[in-house]
Amino acid sequence: MAVLPVRRRKHLFTSKKKSFRALLSDCLGGIALVCSLLVLYLTFRQGGTATVQGGAVFLLCVVFALAGMILAVLSRREPDCYYFFSYLGMLMNGLVLAAGVLVVYLGAV
Repeated sequence: MAVLPVRRRKHLFTSKKKSFRALLSDCLGGIALVCSLLVLYLTFRQGGTATVQGGAVFLLCVVFALAGMILAVLSRREPDCYYFFSYLGMLMNGLVLAAGVLVVYLGAV
């Protein structure tokens, strides 16, 4: 009689959780990224002349991105969490902060 191989079950039990700070960082980063891209697009459509309202919205996006970056770094320091959302928040918020630095640099030149 042939012995059949025992099939191992592919269950992974873990106590890891999703960090609330990382999810909040992703939300702030997504809002900041979409709004800043929209402001930059509208400024480009107007021939490069920015309005005061557009500048205020872009500044608010940079503030949101800074808060999101702080939350992402704090969520990365939490133990036993999934870090994908922390890295995603760092990426999105970093893009907005880099765009803010670029806009300020190009405005000063």
